[in-house]
Amino acid sequence: MIYMRINAKIKTLTIQIFNIRILATDRKSFHMYLYRILLSFTLFTGLVAESVAQSAQDVVNKYLQAMGGKERLQSINSLYQEGIAVLENGSQAVCHTWRVYDRVYREEVTLATGKLVIVVTPRQGWSSGPGTAGLFKPMTVQQFKSMQPEIDPGGPLVDYGAKGNKLEMAGRDTVDGQPCYKLRVYFPSGGTATYSIDARTWYILRASHHGGNVLGTIAPAGSKDEHPDGDVSIEYSNYKVIPGGYIFPYSITLGLYGAKISIAKIQVNGNVDADVLGKPK
Repeated sequence: MIYMRINAKIKTLTIQIFNIRILATDRKSFHMYLYRILLSFTLFTGLVAESVAQSAQDVVNKYLQAMGGKERLQSINSLYQEGIAVLENGSQAVCHTWRVYDRVYREEVTLATGKLVIVVTPRQGWSSGPGTAGLFKPMTVQQFKSMQPEIDPGGPLVDYGAKGNKLEMAGRDTVDGQPCYKLRVYFPSGGTATYSIDARTWYILRASHHGGNVLGTIAPAGSKDEHPDGDVSIEYSNYKVIPGGYIFPYSITLGLYGAKISIAKIQVNGNVDADVLGKPK
């Protein structure tokens, strides 16, 4: 429809230019009218191009295509990832995460000071760590709203309408020098997240949300930025294709703690026990 409008506009301007050549009494007036018409055309096509580029649905479609296609992402029922995180102080941690669609998200981080565990189900979330003496504590309402979308291994942009998610463009961003489009997602739970999508590769390079600082409440006492409802920003890079044609980032940076995670293993639709993973233990 947009391109039909552009073609119609071009035809109209062509007729106007032809008429001006006939009506113009001198060369100066012809050039003046021609300049005005061309300026109008430039502004028109610029606005059309901008509206196309900033369409949320258009950005989502290109993202899905870049990630191997909508059907491929829909086929992910469970996802397991493990890797090594290097913290700002040079210490290392072993990270394991499980996602089972509509069942559970579980994260375990083993540090020299102890083990951090996060468990999120569709109805409730818990966390434990050295800061809680190893006891599982319920998440705050804001934490749960922020963490609940992590249960979905395919991500919130796949079938976002059917899931009750709402999207809007949130402007532009730059991540590591790469221009990005920003998409804001509103979840049925009341939480929100903003995704910066590379305008060239269409991969997600940054995700940020409010209230997801679970680690701040379960990390050892004295850790910085401990507020449970603080903002969290995560950056993704080094995307790779794995068997089955699935595409995932192999480098993840947690902005709050400066931890850089290198993914060592990814398993899609493996054998997992969602009931066991969903228990706070």
